[in-house]
Amino acid sequence: MDYTPQYIGLIKQYSSMEFKVSDNTNGTAQNSTMTYQVTSVSGSVYTANITLASGSDVESLVAEVDASSNTVQSVTISFSGFQQTVTGDQAKSYFDSFMGLFGLEITYSTESGVFTDSTYFHSAGTSTASFGTVSFPVTTWEANTLPFSLNDCGVIDTITAYTLQLGTPPGTSLTFVTYLHVATSSPNTEDVVFQLVSLTVA
Repeated sequence: MDYTPQYIGLIKQYSSMEFKVSDNTNGTAQNSTMTYQVTSVSGSVYTANITLASGSDVESLVAEVDASSNTVQSVTISFSGFQQTVTGDQAKSYFDSFMGLFGLEITYSTESGVFTDSTYFHSAGTSTASFGTVSFPVTTWEANTLPFSLNDCGVIDTITAYTLQLGTPPGTSLTFVTYLHVATSSPNTEDVVFQLVSLTVA
């Protein structure tokens, strides 16, 4: 499936967005930050800076996208002193790769029922949360019992912690993951936190 139009749709709806992810797997910790910021709009052409930072490693991309035709005109990618501007299929590939995490919010919107299945989870209530300049109601989901086992594509995960928060930002019908904390004890000892830090409505 071609996700480029959906990614460009996010940029049209939200002029900035930031996520943080922390992952501790079998004692190895990694913290990452993903952001994008629309820097200019000229007609239907949007220019956005997209950054992926993990530890001291920072990769950035400046993308020019045409919202009327849902196409990527060009991208300039920078990391470790290297810089290159590309167009065509290569530009689209880089753009889709960098926007993949933000695009999870789009794909998750159609699959949220799996992660709120009453067999495993229950709602712990709804409250208003703020993300930068934007506030909206979020619903917290927790596990019915802990630990519990979940079949993940043939692999049995033992879940020892689970908190999920979902909300619908203003101006969209998308169900956003605003916070997710999952810890497992097998097959790996893993503790992952995914958090929406901020967003700005265009």
